[in-house]
Amino acid sequence: MSRNLAAASAAVFALAAFADPVLAQDAAAGPTPAPENWGVALARDARAFHDAILDSHPGPVDVENPGFNARLEAGLATALDRARTADSHEAWYFALQAYAASFDDGHLGLSDWAGMGHVWTAGWPGFLTGLRSGPDGERHEVVFSRDPAAPPEGAVLIGCDGRPAEALAGEIIGQGAGRWSLASRRAIFASTLFVDQHNPWVRRAEHCEFQVGADVRGYVLTWRDLPNAVRDEGFAAARSPRFRSPIELRTWSGGQWIGLGGFNGDPASADGIALTTLQAAVEARADEIRDASAVVFDLRGNGGGSSAWINALARTLWGEAEVRARAPRSLAVDWRASEKNIAMIEEYRVLMGSNPEVLAWLTAAGDGMRAARAEGRPLWREPEEEDAPPAPPAGPTPMKARTWVLTDAGCASACLDAVDLLKALGATHVGQETSADTVYMEVREEPLPDGRVTARIPVKVYRGRPRGDNETLVPVHRWTGDLSDSVGIEAWLAELDEAAASR
Repeated sequence: MSRNLAAASAAVFALAAFADPVLAQDAAAGPTPAPENWGVALARDARAFHDAILDSHPGPVDVENPGFNARLEAGLATALDRARTADSHEAWYFALQAYAASFDDGHLGLSDWAGMGHVWTAGWPGFLTGLRSGPDGERHEVVFSRDPAAPPEGAVLIGCDGRPAEALAGEIIGQGAGRWSLASRRAIFASTLFVDQHNPWVRRAEHCEFQVGADVRGYVLTWRDLPNAVRDEGFAAARSPRFRSPIELRTWSGGQWIGLGGFNGDPASADGIALTTLQAAVEARADEIRDASAVVFDLRGNGGGSSAWINALARTLWGEAEVRARAPRSLAVDWRASEKNIAMIEEYRVLMGSNPEVLAWLTAAGDGMRAARAEGRPLWREPEEEDAPPAPPAGPTPMKARTWVLTDAGCASACLDAVDLLKALGATHVGQETSADTVYMEVREEPLPDGRVTARIPVKVYRGRPRGDNETLVPVHRWTGDLSDSVGIEAWLAELDEAAASR
């Protein structure tokens, strides 16, 4: 089983200030100055991003992904073409964001955008839409309006300027958000469809048709400034903020509840400290947890990090032999043997060197990558611990409780690994359909030359992973209510568990 060593967040900071205005305001106070020429800056940063990927990402040398290099070069060509006319912070930002998003990979992207003194502003046509789902699929529905002349709340978008609603959203939002085929991405960003972020590379809507009751009505949009307070009120109406489960072990009416709202890989982080405490509590109460009627693993708010946390919890409750026998296994794991990736392994040795097992593995990994590089091989294959998984232990599993794993739409990276493992151990998946990730993992960060932005680059690739590229996990039982309604979710799970117990 491969080790996930870095704290790799699945989220890519997309859509600038309007995805997270606080981050943009904090960045604006930073020391990085604005460039004298935005086009030159765009070209320089695009080339640096391209070169970092070419140097350290497995994709450029991955024979199983022959289209990767074409995407890498096409994205650069588009960015360089845009650099010829780029003349603003928005032009620089959105061109780079589109390049990063073009890979459709939540682990490959750009982050830590410098504010450079820029103040983000927005426009709107007096109303906002939200993405709603029903028997007929998704619809963009007006959920907030401050203009009597605009389409009323409840009106459903048909299209604008000859572009159907779905194509319009893909063009205006999807090229910057990436992975637009995922329901989780559409749900997160759809509320920005009628927010003009002054992206010069997209064409905002001007003439739109809406279904209003039984009628189809046309509207000419009148764009005006969008104040921050109105924007926030509108976004609150359009989407529910993500709920993050506390990291804790507690009782509930059905038995035991294990909250796992984060998997930060740094043991010194707030999550790391809480997870260490949780692991100790689970070890101390392992028999009580195993004998409970039901155990819930609550992953609401978990966007990934290190799968070491869930592996340790599973070994405590199911036993080492059971986990080793049932855990999903990739056929192999290949690491890109670049000098910078080897340097990352050396940094891990310092960070995690107190664990003898991890230190031994890191030493072997560094030696293996150096040997591959010396022999002219671009990839180093991680050795398997054994040729085949052991047979499950004879007799019943020590975990007697019925187990449930609860997810939201943002579950990605190590969160997905946790769901894979828990399902393999017998848990029933409930909640929302998850996000997804590619087979490229283990993120390394590299600031680009002038300090305006940081590249996030996966450095290893899974071979034959049971869960496919950008494949979501669909729950057996879907929760359609508010994800912050823990009382309601517990009552719902109690009913599901009672029904399961009677079968």
